[in-house]
Amino acid sequence: MLRICGDYILACLVLLPFACQTPEKDFVSPTIQPEESLRGGLTQLLDLGANRPAIHDHSLKQMGEKEDHWLYRLELYLDGGDTIPSYLLKPKGATAPYPIMICLQGHAPGMYVSIGEARTERDVRLIAGGRDIAAQAVAHGWAAITVEQRGFGEQTVGDLECNHVALNHMMAGGSLLGRRVEDISIAIDFITTQGDLNNEMIGIMGNSSGGTTSYFAACMDARIDLAIVSCSFCTYDRSWLKYPHCACGYVPNLLTLADMPELAALISPRHLLIVAGKEDYLADIEGVRDGYSTAKQLYEVEENIRLVEGNGGHQFYPNLAWPIIDHFLESKSFPKS
Repeated sequence: MLRICGDYILACLVLLPFACQTPEKDFVSPTIQPEESLRGGLTQLLDLGANRPAIHDHSLKQMGEKEDHWLYRLELYLDGGDTIPSYLLKPKGATAPYPIMICLQGHAPGMYVSIGEARTERDVRLIAGGRDIAAQAVAHGWAAITVEQRGFGEQTVGDLECNHVALNHMMAGGSLLGRRVEDISIAIDFITTQGDLNNEMIGIMGNSSGGTTSYFAACMDARIDLAIVSCSFCTYDRSWLKYPHCACGYVPNLLTLADMPELAALISPRHLLIVAGKEDYLADIEGVRDGYSTAKQLYEVEENIRLVEGNGGHQFYPNLAWPIIDHFLESKSFPKS
């Protein structure tokens, strides 16, 4: 039985208690692993193989021109037959090579919300809640790529909800989150081939499940210099284990390896901005703050990790986030792992 709540499709399946109930035993955070074993363990849990699909071709077609950017339709054609649909936005009034922001929607109708396109009344509400993140990025001088996440929008599988798609991946021993993370690395492979995109200044941002993918992608791909993780970062006992979430963000056996904040060791010393809503119904703000404290202790460069809190719920907070993103960009010195 599924119930819709805000941006998330909240899964409460009778036969899947792990998706809608906190385990009976007390939650105990795993012991922090050395970085090498932590990365290796997460690679295995996400089912990320050494040979990700290669891009054998791509198409890029200009769709229109806005006041502050050019809009292109981008499709990446992969070995094996899969296609990654995307939009590419290039800013006007900026000098190439442009810093590039990968933008990920959460449980929205599709990536078109990221470019500020509203097709329904719900889209209008989503954009009012700060989900037009690609449009925001170009307004701040970034180029932007919107990657349609598997299970959402143009990446839906028949009439299956992403929750069902995720459970099918788990049944096969993998995870939908792992496939989403892999798609981000493939998109970065494309970025590195484009002379007008600066592969020394790659950011990734998303709200809700878009933030979850952004966080895990930054953990796994050191080419990401800046991660903006909105309404998705928290200790698991005060978010995922306390409130029912869609299965698309679960990773089987993850808690045998690490709690979410401990994974920040894999992003350090690169920039990490955590955005939270004080009234987020899917994550207690106390768990966000405690998780931030843990992550900050693991960071080699303390000023490269920040937390901002909005006085609201499960949404993005552009007015709080972008001044910090602008500051990071102005530093012109993104550290590498």
